[in-house]
Amino acid sequence: MKDFSYVIENFFTHKDFLAPPSQIPGTIGTPMSLIFEAVLLAIIIFGAIYVSKHPKIIKPLFIGQWISLVIWEVIIIYWDSVAGKTIGWNLAVNLSLYPCSIFMYAMPFAIWGKGVWKKIGCGYVVTLGFLGAAINFLYPVAKLTNYSCISFAAFHTFYFHGTMLFTWLVMLISGYHRYTNVQHWWELFLPCVLSLIVSIPSNIINYSAINADYMYFRGQFPIVAKIFAGANEVTITLVLYVLYIFIPALFYLPSYISQKRKKHQQGKVLAAV
Repeated sequence: MKDFSYVIENFFTHKDFLAPPSQIPGTIGTPMSLIFEAVLLAIIIFGAIYVSKHPKIIKPLFIGQWISLVIWEVIIIYWDSVAGKTIGWNLAVNLSLYPCSIFMYAMPFAIWGKGVWKKIGCGYVVTLGFLGAAINFLYPVAKLTNYSCISFAAFHTFYFHGTMLFTWLVMLISGYHRYTNVQHWWELFLPCVLSLIVSIPSNIINYSAINADYMYFRGQFPIVAKIFAGANEVTITLVLYVLYIFIPALFYLPSYISQKRKKHQQGKVLAAV
């Protein structure tokens, strides 16, 4: 088993040149990784509460976070392309076409958008964005399977998904966005708009000659693979489309039902008068 100095010395080392994961401190499920996640989660929660009490700093903070995420995304893609045994950009894995990548495309709508456009951006952040961030933050199998939590790759994933959780909390606590006041049925489906748009290039690449699994439509991601074990790729793709459309709608469905009941009750009152 390697000691803590090993992970510090190899902070920027690509997984291709690291010791076996079982010998690296801080990989997924180890005490170090659990403590790291707990401390970081506490910082996120208390930070979100503090920021939510100061509305004037919310928009500038969102802008700064979005810019930093885009820059770091470019850096991590470049690093992954040149730091491993195989040098070169890999079309099958290096594009930002994963479910959580949509956060980068959603935030401009959430920050500068108005009306429906803002609902589209915020809707992703507080539904699929929240779910994806929670899964990848609490169970970072994509990175901590091969890396320590104290590594460049892990810091990127924790910063990215931690920022998503932070943004979700700030939006809800501050009232920047809510799951309420849904008047029309089509508003239920605004949160899935960006996911459907990103799914187009994702599946064009997924079903081309390369072995890509963007947005996990082919079921290769460990969690998806376990859920859909034995199912063929086309079936998985179709089921995931249904999930990408209807899971976000469930967050807003109680509000829509409530609004419908209120209108029904108001109609009864007016009819009685």
